[in-house]
Amino acid sequence: MNDLFGELAELLVQGADTHSRLLGHGYRERTRMAPALHDQSTRAEELCHRIAQRLAQSLITPYEAEMLYDLALTIADTVDSMEHTAELLVLSRVGAVPEPLLEAAQGIERAAELTVVATWTLTRVRDMGDYYPQMRKLRRQGDRLVRQALGELYSRGGATSELLPLHDIAESIRRTVELQERTARLADLLRVKDA
Repeated sequence: MNDLFGELAELLVQGADTHSRLLGHGYRERTRMAPALHDQSTRAEELCHRIAQRLAQSLITPYEAEMLYDLALTIADTVDSMEHTAELLVLSRVGAVPEPLLEAAQGIERAAELTVVATWTLTRVRDMGDYYPQMRKLRRQGDRLVRQALGELYSRGGATSELLPLHDIAESIRRTVELQERTARLADLLRVKDA
């Protein structure tokens, strides 16, 4: 099971890297990179299916199986959320995104790296240490950066056709940050249950 969770978490890291690069480039590069994020999202869904099959054959309690499956689904949903941001970037053809959103994307990358380390300890959840507090800190930072980006958008003004796509992109990034914190909360619930 750990190998599947490790593979899923690695996809999360790859997705976070692609997501950051998409945000930092222009339209042409975004259209070239977006299919990679779609592929990562598809592979994450396939891994969730494999994890569900493995859980159905395992000798763990139904509660633990449900928690682990929910954890896998949330990681896959996070990759899907990043793909959603990529789609918005390509479809809306927006130019440069506000700097705070680029910073939020760096926080998403950091959170993905922490999640990889946490998945290595799923069999010894007591060893997760301060994974959840670190992720909560990154969530608060991400929320603050998204609010800052939205504030910059509204203060500079402009046509609604320019503001709405950037607003949707900012909200999609916020959703990714929320999902990453939910992943950590589920892992922490496993740790608490095992205590």
